[in-house]
Amino acid sequence: QGSAMFLGGILGKKIGPRLTTLLGCALTSGGVLLTYFAIHDFRLVVVTYGLMFGIGVGLAYVNPLTCAMRWMPNHRGFANGVVVAGFGAGALIFDQVQTFYINPHNFKPVPNGTTHCSSHTTAQKYFVEDEVLDRVPHCFLLLGLVYAVMQVIGVLFISNPPDGHEHRYARLTDQDVDEDNMTGSFSKPEENVGSINSHVQHQLECTMCCFSCSCGNIGQPKGDTTTSLFGYDLSPRQVLRTWTFYIVWFTFLVNGLAVVFVATLYKTFGQTFIADDHFLAIVGTVASPFNAVARIMWGHIADKTSYKVAMLSMTSVSTGLLLTFYFTSSMGKGAFALWVALLFLCFGGNFSLFPYATSVTFGTKSVGANYGLVFTSQVVSGVLAATLASSLICSIGYSGIIPLCAGFQFVGVLLTLLYPETRSIGVS
Repeated sequence: QGSAMFLGGILGKKIGPRLTTLLGCALTSGGVLLTYFAIHDFRLVVVTYGLMFGIGVGLAYVNPLTCAMRWMPNHRGFANGVVVAGFGAGALIFDQVQTFYINPHNFKPVPNGTTHCSSHTTAQKYFVEDEVLDRVPHCFLLLGLVYAVMQVIGVLFISNPPDGHEHRYARLTDQDVDEDNMTGSFSKPEENVGSINSHVQHQLECTMCCFSCSCGNIGQPKGDTTTSLFGYDLSPRQVLRTWTFYIVWFTFLVNGLAVVFVATLYKTFGQTFIADDHFLAIVGTVASPFNAVARIMWGHIADKTSYKVAMLSMTSVSTGLLLTFYFTSSMGKGAFALWVALLFLCFGGNFSLFPYATSVTFGTKSVGANYGLVFTSQVVSGVLAATLASSLICSIGYSGIIPLCAGFQFVGVLLTLLYPETRSIGVS
């Protein structure tokens, strides 16, 4: 997914966002459907549910985001938050569909006595009932067909705005910028030169943004949608030459490690003291609206303040939640559910704040490809989390791995402090 997202941004500029998204959807649904036939061969599952599904999601993910931000250039955080909220809210439906289809009688998972961690309370648990296992292949058929229908409907509504829309939108929403700058009238560009200069310091406070030069950050007046942290749109090659990119990239990396660990392990952590699979599925379902709302909420906060303020707030709160999450094992089911919901209320913000940061830092012209570069951090975090999860659970247990995730989030706080100071861009 992370590797394909950059390609999705490039293809979106070449063949358009609708065709690129349709190609990604075909690979996604096709991969799920083919897993029905491949499920008894792990290598084939890696190809269908890993490679095909991942490439499909990567191709389809980025173009709806870029289209939304181009349609609403003055509210980019809110726009991409709404789009990715739909992505995050999928679990609200499909967690329940999968659980009640595969395990309608609420069978309990049992510890695996052969695992080398079996002497620990953190031993992994698995379902062994044939009635449950026999339903798994058919679930892929059901999901693949449902995904395909929903994707075809969604693709019909994806398109870039007409040429000039961003500037017209900016003028319509920014007539109240101030009395001296385009208040209800559209004067000639040369008449607004003084106003433009007066807004440079107000919009951008950062200097020395590049490795190779001090670009000066020549800003535009509020409402000019070409405005970025650098004052102009950067190509992917130019983005890679800025140290700001690496601050954003590593922030996404450490945040992603915390997200992957918690999202994949919270249920097995809950199973150590909660023997109710349906309750744990409900926890996941309840967390999904929080995840979806978080993407809209944090995007809107970034629109009203800045990426830096929003990210500092989000990482600080999630650090505190993770430092106390382990103690929910002695506080009961309700506390566990509350903490999971609050964690997802923070974690979901990553997926609206980083597209927003990419747009306001590097501009909108190549935002799809540039966000693909930023998202490659999730390739690294995914591989690291998958590689380390089992060994860490067995070596340090949940009492160690949960504070480790808090440490990842605290590193995110420190990295965000290094991000250049800037106001939110293009907000009326």
